[in-house]
Amino acid sequence: MKKAFTILSLFLLGITAWSQPLTLDKNKSNLEIAGTSSLHDWVSKVEEFQANADLNEGKITKISFEAVVKSIKSGKSGMDGNTYKALNEKEYPKITFKADQLDIKGNQLVGKGQLTIAGKTNEIPIDLTFSNASEVSVKGSIKLKMTDYGVTPPTAVFGTIKTGDEVTIQFNFTLKNT
Repeated sequence: MKKAFTILSLFLLGITAWSQPLTLDKNKSNLEIAGTSSLHDWVSKVEEFQANADLNEGKITKISFEAVVKSIKSGKSGMDGNTYKALNEKEYPKITFKADQLDIKGNQLVGKGQLTIAGKTNEIPIDLTFSNASEVSVKGSIKLKMTDYGVTPPTAVFGTIKTGDEVTIQFNFTLKNT
């Protein structure tokens, strides 16, 4: 009986050490979208987003991320309205990212995942900075073209101000054990 208990304890300890569920620490995380226009460069902050993953030996698995489109804020209500319209917020209220697995290679997190914006999904490469101390930190930036997702870059003032097609998603996420 004692031997069975020891084996069961080691098995359960092994499972716990093998997979650690992680959730976003919102107080230590930020997400911004940066771009250009014919008038000036701009940055919008994303206020509502969440992420979950599992940390396994040498890999991050079951990665899921979502951001609420209506929480993208530039500080200018007109620009925000144009952003929501361009992203078709009423039909597609969230931007999502999913990946089955990203590999940890030194201080890099690499692999591919599925990014969905305005109802269109594209596979994107991931190469981010990764650290694992008492918390898991993932930071980096991803450049993409809005038109690759069927999004027409917003315009303002009867089309005289035009947003550039390329945007950069910049983030610094802290994930903690749940």
